[in-house]
Amino acid sequence: MNCPVLPSVFRPFPPPREGSGATAAGRRWRSLPRACPSPARGASPSRSTSASGVGAALVERLAEHEVWVLDVNSPNRLADAHRFIPLDLSDAQAIDRVVADLPDTLDGLANVAGIAQAPQPHTVVAVNFLGLRHLTESLIPRLVPGGRVVNVSSIAGRDWQSRVQWLLPLLETQSFAEGMNWCQEHPEGLGRDPYTFSKRLVTAYTLRAAQGGVGKDYRINCVSPGPIDTPLYPEFESIMGKAQSDWSRAQAGTAEPNDIAEVVALLLTGDCGWLNGADIPVDGGYSAGLESGWIDFAASPAMMARRG
Repeated sequence: MNCPVLPSVFRPFPPPREGSGATAAGRRWRSLPRACPSPARGASPSRSTSASGVGAALVERLAEHEVWVLDVNSPNRLADAHRFIPLDLSDAQAIDRVVADLPDTLDGLANVAGIAQAPQPHTVVAVNFLGLRHLTESLIPRLVPGGRVVNVSSIAGRDWQSRVQWLLPLLETQSFAEGMNWCQEHPEGLGRDPYTFSKRLVTAYTLRAAQGGVGKDYRINCVSPGPIDTPLYPEFESIMGKAQSDWSRAQAGTAEPNDIAEVVALLLTGDCGWLNGADIPVDGGYSAGLESGWIDFAASPAMMARRG
C-alpha cells in the first residue's frame, strides 16, 4: 500500500494565444509533483504514491500543466503523461540529487507526502517532516516572485500550539541530518503517535515559514484534511482504533481524494496570491464542529475510554 505524496514545482509556459483559455493574469503553470518516500531498510510502511489517492487526483487536476512526478515507483500512466524522476524522500542525499535535476526557475511546490506508520518512529518524522522541509528549503530559492508552496498536513496537526514546547527543539534544527540526530537521541519526544507529532511539525513549520515568504515574495500555506477514502486510511484506523475511526467519520463524513486535491490546486494556481501562512482545514466541517462546540470530542470513544 502507498501513501500520498506529490511536490509540484511550476514554471510559466510561453504567453498564451488569444482565446487559449489561460487565466485572467495571462499565465499558465508547469507543475512538478514530487516523490513518495521509500520505506526504511527492511521495513515496509504503507505509502501512497502519485498513482493513487490525493497525489493522483492532484496530477489529474494539473493535466494541462507540465508535471514532474517524483516517486519511488513509476506511477504508470501518470508518468507517461508527465515527467518522472525517482526519489526516496527519507534520504537527504537522494533529495539533493533530484533537486540538482530540476529547473532553475520554479513557480510553485506542492508537498503531499506522508506515511502513517513505520517500525521506527523516527522514520515517520523523517518522511513526513524532515524530507518535506529539506526539499522545500532547497527549492524556495528557485521560486519566481509570488511563487507558491503548499504542504498537506492533517487535522491531527491543528493543535500544534498546545504542544509547541515539544516541537520547538526539532523545528529549530537546521538540517535533515541534525533533525534525524535529534529524533534518534530523543525517542521519547516522538511519543506514542509519531504521525500526529510529524503533522504538528508540518503545520507549525508552514506557519513559521510564512515570515520568510513575506521577505522573499513567495506564499506558503498548508491544507489539513480529515479522513480521506484512500488506500492509506486503514493505517490510520489501526492507530486510532475502529470505534474512534467510525465515530470521527460519522461526525462530518469522509472525503474523496479529489476533495483535497481541488483545494491544493487552488492554492497552487488560483487567484489567492495574498494568502500566506494559513492552515486550511479541508474536513467537511469537523474542525469547525470541535471549535464551536457542535461536535463534542469528550463523547468520542477515545475520550470515554480514557475516563474509564
